[in-house]
Amino acid sequence: MFLPGLLVLLVSLHTAVALAHGSDAAHSAEQPYTLTQVFKGAMSDPALNGYELMATRLDIIPGGVDRAPHRHDADTFVYVLQGEVEIELEGQKAIYGAGQMFHEPRNALHSLLRNTSKKQPASVLAIFVIKDDREFFVPENK
Repeated sequence: MFLPGLLVLLVSLHTAVALAHGSDAAHSAEQPYTLTQVFKGAMSDPALNGYELMATRLDIIPGGVDRAPHRHDADTFVYVLQGEVEIELEGQKAIYGAGQMFHEPRNALHSLLRNTSKKQPASVLAIFVIKDDREFFVPENK
C-alpha cells in the first residue's frame, strides 16, 4: 500500500527520470520510452538496513534511442522482457535479448539504451538496490 507522500515521491522520480532521459526525444515528437513503477520497498535483512529495492519497467518504442549519459548510485539489475536492447556501460556496448539479464554496477556510466528493432517495441525490468541517502539518477556533466 502506498502512502500519499510515497506516491508523490514516485511521481516526482518518474518525471525527473523521464525528463533527464528524454534528451533525444526533444528532437522527435515521441519519447523513446515510458516508465512504469512496479515495486518499491525496504529490504528486510538487518544487514541491509537503509537499503530499498525499486523495480521499474521501461517500454521502449521501435527504434527508440536514449543517449543521455548518467549514473545510478545503486546496483542495477536489468532483465529484458521483450525484444532486444543495446546498452553502453563505461564505454562498452552490448546487446541483450528477451530472457537475458545484465548488471550495471553502482555509479557505472550508462550512455546508451537503444531498441534494436525499428518495428517491434522492447521492454526491460530494471531493479535497483539503493541506500536511502543516495541519488537514484545522476546526470553526467558534459
